[in-house]
Amino acid sequence: MPSTAIEESYGGDSGTEITLLLRKGAAGLYEGPARDVRDGAVLGVGELGNNQIRLRVKDVGPGLAGIATQVAAAKGRNAALIVSYLPPAETAAIAAISPAQRPPLLNLASAMAATSGDVFNLASDEIDSATEGVKAAGPGGHKKVSALVPADLSQSDSTRLGNAIWNSGNTFMGLGRYNASDQAADILTKNRPLIQSAEIVVILGDTPEIGAVASAVRSAAIPAQALVGTNRWPQSAYAVSAATGAFVATDDRQSSGLIAERYQRHFNHPLTTYGAYGYDAMAIASGLIRSQGPQAITTANLMSKVGFRGTTGLFRFNAAGMVERKMVINTIDGGKLKVASQLAQSF
Repeated sequence: MPSTAIEESYGGDSGTEITLLLRKGAAGLYEGPARDVRDGAVLGVGELGNNQIRLRVKDVGPGLAGIATQVAAAKGRNAALIVSYLPPAETAAIAAISPAQRPPLLNLASAMAATSGDVFNLASDEIDSATEGVKAAGPGGHKKVSALVPADLSQSDSTRLGNAIWNSGNTFMGLGRYNASDQAADILTKNRPLIQSAEIVVILGDTPEIGAVASAVRSAAIPAQALVGTNRWPQSAYAVSAATGAFVATDDRQSSGLIAERYQRHFNHPLTTYGAYGYDAMAIASGLIRSQGPQAITTANLMSKVGFRGTTGLFRFNAAGMVERKMVINTIDGGKLKVASQLAQSF
């Protein structure tokens, strides 16, 4: 019987509980990112838990009905932390529960703003990557930055991108949108003022159209203009000549390589970013409990300014519960990512 067909518990039987909330697929098994998160967490608890952690994996059925029940049950079992990879509505439902009625939430899915406190978002997205790329392209700030984004980028993400650019000490000139059917000439025509006014152009997206967007920017031939990509760019975009020299900030892949072989051997599929997030969630919990005891998972400790070092690199949580990472800065050279600067060792 597959392990995902039964209720799962890992680690020390008398250890501090960490509750992992996931959703099974249509076949009744954890699939895709949910499977990877589970597998990473299982590996992490086995390697780092020292029998002081007990990981309990719980399936949250479709809809919101099961959320309150699962959270209350975790609270009743004195779980020290809820880790989740769930759709936005379910994550928001957990976040809306008073911290007095639930353990802290470590969210591994898309970032969720805390509505009641004690919500910590571990996953980085392309806006985080874009922000770090802009900082690398204009390390002193005071640059004019424009953005070209997919037509379906949400308004909330558009606002967050603009705010992040302003907060990095640069001037945000605005954003233009491109469609999947647009050619480079169309993109340049629609966004010429934005492109021509910028010292840095950042391009978001994860489809092959990235190549056409980069070509549109380069065709404007603005002297010394820097191009910034994101960790969502498909590898095919690296081969486009217009992308050469673009800055791309990524998670610390060298660190995740430290567990990749063991992950592959245990679970018979390659380590993904989600698997690494699952492992790092257990690293946070295990590190705090090993060093300070069962009551160590507190808001103050989770928001340590020193941060945490995991398989996804060095990171910490800010006052809003969003992750801040020391990312690797790469440039595109010869169709590949080439590390441009050494990774910072501390905040």
